[in-house]
Order: sequence, then structure tokens, then C-alpha cells
Amino acid sequence: MKALMYTGIRQLEVQELPEPAGEFVVGVLGSAICGTDLKTYLQGHPKFKPPTILGHEFIGRVLRAPEGCGFSADDIVNVAPYGECGVCGLCRRGAGELCSNKDYSPTGSFCEMVEIPLPFASRGLIKMDTPDFAFVLSEPLACILCALEMLDITNDSRALIIGGGPMGVLFAEALCGRGVPVSISEVNPLRADRLKGWGFDVHAPGDVKFGDYDNIVVAVNKPELVSDAVRDIADCGTVHMFSGMPASSMIDVDAYSIHYRKVRLVGCSGFALRHFSAAHEIIKADPGRYRKLITHYFKMEEGAGAFELLSEGNAFKVLIQP
Repeated sequence: MKALMYTGIRQLEVQELPEPAGEFVVGVLGSAICGTDLKTYLQGHPKFKPPTILGHEFIGRVLRAPEGCGFSADDIVNVAPYGECGVCGLCRRGAGELCSNKDYSPTGSFCEMVEIPLPFASRGLIKMDTPDFAFVLSEPLACILCALEMLDITNDSRALIIGGGPMGVLFAEALCGRGVPVSISEVNPLRADRLKGWGFDVHAPGDVKFGDYDNIVVAVNKPELVSDAVRDIADCGTVHMFSGMPASSMIDVDAYSIHYRKVRLVGCSGFALRHFSAAHEIIKADPGRYRKLITHYFKMEEGAGAFELLSEGNAFKVLIQP
């Protein structure tokens, strides 16, 4: 099979690899580039040593499945990249996203075929009626749904999303879907114009007053913005540090705000399978609302160009097709 192999920083090449030999194999129809993929491409990542296949946001077609497993060849499926064990202490506490006994697909999805561990297939795959690339956003939306559980949303809430990238937009969509007034702070004028065209309330960073909001999501990796949000958010507000910060980052927190103004600072990453299933259903209800975030499509042979375009900050989600 063909695979887009990550061979080093800013190095990708299409290689021929043996087809997966497992009993449950999915043919990849399309896979989106996520922030971690881009970070790995640009600067490396301790968990993804080259040579390796990146990618995990994908839908596919079942190519091979054992009889009686609940799936058949040609089934269209939405694939969760991992799933919690469901029985460990963290899972029993409702924190499946932190489970250390997760099931994973053994390779990334920037390739033609992915083997799925058979015990995971029944939990981590969702059948679809027809292929629709909107569903590659199920995994990032699942991460958003997990994060939303940590906000304190009331009937009077107003939310600010700092950073209008793909995750920031998904946050805004999810909150708007719950009837919460949302503003987005975005520094890139081209991205801001597109967001305004989609109907969002968008402001340049200097034009936003944090004190007008009781829930602030920091969706860019700048530690100083977390500190500013904690200091300036409305009383009894919640700041969610959603973006991963640079290694060894330390956050300066205003003790007065925490103690005297009841400000909360929270954070999380990842998702549990219940979030993935919920995200699938949300997208299913209005796929066009999410499909619009995929602004560019590339063939696998153009993979390096796809990553470079995304690194320039002028695209939202970029999809790679075999």
C-alpha cells in the first residue's frame, strides 16, 4: 500500500509498505491534518519518532472483517483513533480521556489502509450511510465536548474563544449550538474575515475586554494569554487552557482572582468514546455546518504541500486523500 511517511522535520515522502495483515482492515477514504500532526512535521514530537505514519482523523471503508463481528466488507465507518479501557480507576471516575490502557490503531491514517484491533472495532467504529468528509471532524469535536464539561455555562453566560483556528471554531459552533453568545478573538485578518463570513462575532485581540465574559477558552499556545484571562475575566469566571503549551511552560496565575474572585483555571485534552459518539451525532444532524471547515483537499502525493499550506495559517482543516 501507499503511505505518506514522516521521515524527519519538514520531510514527508510517499512510500510503498506491506498491506496490513490483521483480520480487520479499513481502507482510508480521507484523513485530516490535526494540530499535533502539524507540530510534529514542523518541529518533531517525542511520541512520533520518524519514520512513522501520522494522521488519526479519518473515515474509511471496511476492506476485511471476520464473520460475526458486526461489520462487513464495504461498510463505511467513522473511526475513533483510540478508546479507553472502561474498567480502570480513571475510567470509573469518568475520566476515560486519561486512561492509560487505551486501545489504539497501530499506525496513522495518512495511508491507504489501517488495521483496527478487532476487540476495539465494536467500540471505536461507527457505521455511516454514505461517505461524508464532515465526519473526520468527529475526533476534534469530541475533544471539544470533553472540554465543555469543564466550563460553567449558565443562562447568562457569555463566552470568548481566544484563537479562531479549527479548534476555536469547533468550540464556537458547540457553544452556539447550546444558545451561548460567543465571541472569537483572532489575530490573522484573513482567518478573521472568513470567520465573519461564517457569521461569527470576531474581534482583533486588542478590541476584546476579558471582563465582559464569564467563560474564556484559550485555544492558542501562548501561556501569557492564560495569565491575562485569569486576571481579567469576570468574577466567578472559568478559564479553560485548552491549547497545549510549549514544553516546560509555566503559567503565572493571579492569586487574588483565584481566591477573592472565585475564578477557576481548568484544562484537559483528548476525549472518551462517549464524546466521540456524541460528536458523530452532532455532525450527523448538520454535516454542512462542519464540512465547511475543510477548506483544502490534497492527494497523498501532495502531502508536503498540504502541511506547508497549513503552516502558513491560511487554511482551516486540510484533508489528504489516498
